[in-house]
Amino acid sequence: MTRKRRGTVLLVVLVFLINLPIVHSTITNWRVSSSGVDVTAEVTDARVTSPDDDPRYWLGIRFSEDIDPDQTIWPVEVDPAAYDAALEARQIEARVLKSNPAAFRVDGEIRGWLGLITTLIADAILLLILLVVRRFGRRPGPPPLRLAAIGDVERCPPGGLVEQIEGSLYLVRGEVVAIEEGEVVLAAGELEVIVVLDGHANPVGYQQPAQVRGRVME
Repeated sequence: MTRKRRGTVLLVVLVFLINLPIVHSTITNWRVSSSGVDVTAEVTDARVTSPDDDPRYWLGIRFSEDIDPDQTIWPVEVDPAAYDAALEARQIEARVLKSNPAAFRVDGEIRGWLGLITTLIADAILLLILLVVRRFGRRPGPPPLRLAAIGDVERCPPGGLVEQIEGSLYLVRGEVVAIEEGEVVLAAGELEVIVVLDGHANPVGYQQPAQVRGRVME
């Protein structure tokens, strides 16, 4: 795999990992909306955090055993009106996935924006790093070497090699990065080598190590 391809794969993996929680949350919310069932959950606990500065209202709720056999207490933040009503009735209306009691929403629930904001900031930082690398970190590589093959392309162990045998005759080893009509392109380390087959065979497939001898074309 060439350095450019490795960099692209790494970038895709980073974007996937950064956005996975938000994507998962969005899919879960959609499933709750489309496939969830409406139930009444028991309120087992209630508390107010930061009551003087910025009060936040939390409930501990529990679903019936047919929904949640483990009888887990699930914390959820709600608005003041929903908190007062739930505290008085000791129950609250909810919508939940039968197959996954952790996926639910309740009346008056407050959903935080921290996850989305954190993801957007991480995406922005990643984009900024990418732009800086493309602007200042890119080094112009050497121009491609163009050879006329004097024999068939052969399989070989992995690795890059450009060896001058004699005069304009070279031995090249590298990964096959492109196969065109009458040509094959090898990535030999930092150097790209375009090999004109000139009637010779190429039995080596894409992204496989290959070697060939050829003369430099003017």
